[in-house]
Amino acid sequence: MTKEEQREKVIEGIADLLRCSSFSFEYRVKKNPKGIKIISEVTQEQLNAIMAKAKKTKQEKQENYGKEE
Repeated sequence: MTKEEQREKVIEGIADLLRCSSFSFEYRVKKNPKGIKIISEVTQEQLNAIMAKAKKTKQEKQENYGKEE
């Protein structure tokens, strides 16, 4: 997967989060802005679930690495 494809996948994921979650948008005036910063506020339980899902996905990718599909 190219960098551009990875970038598009992240953008799609963020768009999905915005569609199913409440959110706010703020402007902050800065001398040297670096771009858009996205912060997702979650509970500890939600973070634990996210981390467990990421760990499972990583393990599955490692197990399937090199296997033909």
